[in-house]
Amino acid sequence: MRNSMKKHAFAAFFLLITSFLFADIYFSGFAGAKGDFYSSEEDNFDPALEIQSFFSGQFSLSKNLIMNTEFSLATDDLVKNSIFKESPARFRIDELSLIARQQLPSATNYLSFFVGTYEPIGSDTFLRRQFGIQPIASKITESWLGLSGSIIYPVFGVGGADVIRLNKAPIATGFYFYVNHELEDCYVLNSDLRFAGNYRYFTFDIAGGLGLPLKSNSEQDAFIIVDTIYWRAGTNILIGNAYTTSLFIQAGVSEVKFKKEDEEFKINEDTAYLLVEPRFRTKQSQIHLTLFSLPQETVDDFIFITDTSGVNLNIFSDTLHLSNKTFTFGFNSAFTFPNKNLSDLVSEPEKILDDYTITIAPYITTNFYNGEVHFMLQGRISDLLDEHYGSAFKVNLGYKTQF
Repeated sequence: MRNSMKKHAFAAFFLLITSFLFADIYFSGFAGAKGDFYSSEEDNFDPALEIQSFFSGQFSLSKNLIMNTEFSLATDDLVKNSIFKESPARFRIDELSLIARQQLPSATNYLSFFVGTYEPIGSDTFLRRQFGIQPIASKITESWLGLSGSIIYPVFGVGGADVIRLNKAPIATGFYFYVNHELEDCYVLNSDLRFAGNYRYFTFDIAGGLGLPLKSNSEQDAFIIVDTIYWRAGTNILIGNAYTTSLFIQAGVSEVKFKKEDEEFKINEDTAYLLVEPRFRTKQSQIHLTLFSLPQETVDDFIFITDTSGVNLNIFSDTLHLSNKTFTFGFNSAFTFPNKNLSDLVSEPEKILDDYTITIAPYITTNFYNGEVHFMLQGRISDLLDEHYGSAFKVNLGYKTQF
């Protein structure tokens, strides 16, 4: 019986694939790669090179059937391990999803099945897909490991989603249901609700959800025991728009554990997320001033900042033209605190200057062939003051293209 079922399943899968091959499929996507050249030692110059890259594609299999895929790759030091030999690398399938679109009388319904991370909370992926807007996320959260960028908490696992976008109002609501193995000893059943909108001077994306660990070894007479609930919530808010002075806010919490005997919620400060960014715009330039307190796991993927909290100032102009090319020239500076969160800075302000990092980074971006090339020289002033000349500088070179 099982062999018969396997044969039928394989036949159905083969027919599905061959039907896609002969269908009129439209494809679009993004790809990018970035190299970081720096010294792996503080006091002496010991060259190191790390590469990050990603690929993201969308296949329109039919008018109402869409498939999304995204994966990324990050290498260890290629100078030490040799690029022509086996080198340690981290390959990750970020998203595989199949979306069926259905037109309703007053709305459009998107029913999805996904594996991996799907439209994570904190990223502006959901807003861009539903409303076709330009990216609104903070520049300091740029990453070369995919399009998502900053993530307050991921919608990660195997599951499905149902999103309804109204036709006569810029409003979308979504429900997510998925299972993952985020806890080492058991599976976790998750559900999230989402509400988003895009108006001329106000854009928002609000979500929250629960995770139920499914344990089966606590009681012999029970199939499944749920003795702990994890909840999370997050939001993106833009007051204004890309063409005006505006205020961008990201905030959220995750992995907040709650049991029956608990009398109050205890926020996990290591996973709490806060980013407040006033954006000032003139005819020739833009100024973004950012106050942030972010989880270390999130910051590890960024290119402008490497510490968990602090203040960042990014001044740039994207209106420069030379020989039919458009240039963006910017100067990023940051005053940050490693392994500190907002609670630490408030409760122990006298220890702020015990350990800090001052970074400056001029950068330039321009169009090149069908993509965009980015170059940045990052200098750590605090390392120069401490006479750690080897680790004071980093060169960043990257390229992204859309096809």
